[in-house]
Amino acid sequence: MSPRFFGSDTQKQMERVAHDLWPLLKDDPAYGTEGRMIGIDAPSENQIDKVAALTRIQGASVNHYVPKAEEDALAARYVGLGLASDRWDQFMGGTACLEAATALLDRFTLPEGYTLHRLSPDTPAHILDGLETTAAACGVLPPMSPILFGTLRPAAYVCLEAPDGGVAACAGSVMRNHPDSRFAKTAWWGMLATREQDRGRGLSLYLGALAARHMHDRHGVTEFYTGVRSDNAVSRHVCEKLGVHDSAYACVAILDPQAFGEGGYTK
Repeated sequence: MSPRFFGSDTQKQMERVAHDLWPLLKDDPAYGTEGRMIGIDAPSENQIDKVAALTRIQGASVNHYVPKAEEDALAARYVGLGLASDRWDQFMGGTACLEAATALLDRFTLPEGYTLHRLSPDTPAHILDGLETTAAACGVLPPMSPILFGTLRPAAYVCLEAPDGGVAACAGSVMRNHPDSRFAKTAWWGMLATREQDRGRGLSLYLGALAARHMHDRHGVTEFYTGVRSDNAVSRHVCEKLGVHDSAYACVAILDPQAFGEGGYTK
């Protein structure tokens, strides 16, 4: 099956390049991918040029686990290399996230008429179409399909099909990093999105809890992280309800202005 890429033409090209680069970089513990682009987490001084090269090749790259006290200086380094930067607060959760997820799953009842889909190579095309529509309406960029399906990296992506056949909500998590990385037992978590007409039912909370529990139970993940805009009160509230809170770290995006001259690669 050919991989599927999502978003605008520029976003699809970024994912396509990352897909083609991954076989060359996947055995190096420095590199990781959540399925949008390849990046280096907590980069050292001698990795800045590598991240810059990745950015020019892909259109964008990313550094998670950047201490907030150091992010301005890091961003300035990239700007000095002719690139642009973007940032999110890095929200993180461990035991508290798993406890909150377990408690929510114990009490949650899926509304009648909604069908849970665990994404896999057998997922029907109309579900992937609906997933993209719902995610895009919320400003969220889905990762390439081999990540959604868990065939490229250990992952858990889920969505709910609504009674009308559309995708009501989605969420997911992926282990971005190499088993020998110091971030081996961490996982990016998020892609929380709900259609406007399905909001207020806790659907994305439910799916986020499912993804977190699956990643812990199946893959031994002990720490979850995601990037949240400082002004995104809704996302911050959802994360906090699942025990994922703001931390001392930031997620820094590095952008090639020729590719993403009008803003970041995702919300």
